Amino acid sequence: MRVTSGNLKTNYIQMKKNLYFLLVAVMFIAACQPKQSNKLVGTWKLIEYADFDSVTGKWTHPYGDHPRGYFTYTNSGIVNLNISSENPLIITRDSAYKHSFTLVELIDNYAVGYFGTYTIDYKNSTVTHHPKGGAIPWYIGTDQHRQFILKGDTLFIGDPTFTIGKRILIKEK
Repeated sequence: MRVTSGNLKTNYIQMKKNLYFLLVAVMFIAACQPKQSNKLVGTWKLIEYADFDSVTGKWTHPYGDHPRGYFTYTNSGIVNLNISSENPLIITRDSAYKHSFTLVELIDNYAVGYFGTYTIDYKNSTVTHHPKGGAIPWYIGTDQHRQFILKGDTLFIGDPTFTIGKRILIKEK
């Protein structure tokens, strides 16, 4: 077969068409793949905060039977969580300047509060918080891995087996 400029031009055009067709096919297939929806997005109200005491063999509720708090996860990957005791310290503005608080008093009444970003590993059902700031200085700049289970509008967060700690939240409407 003799190669001519006409044959080269025809082959080049056919190659471009094939490449274009392949590109469109790949884009179509990618668009048809099911996307993993982020079901954590929203605001979740804390209804239980429990830790297991291995010495006594009992679950403890360090912030009371009815702790206060919210976990918020945004579509853009921001997490913000705050938890406090069911019976916060009652202090007037004037007495706040006169009273010296111990770290234990503050932690017992305002437990956890931090903000940052988060990532989700759906395969292993874990959410990792990446705190950028907050009330727990040793969390800042670390990865806080949490197992999670979603059952309808209820979110369970805790250690991988939920045998050491668990947080139970319900989705705010």
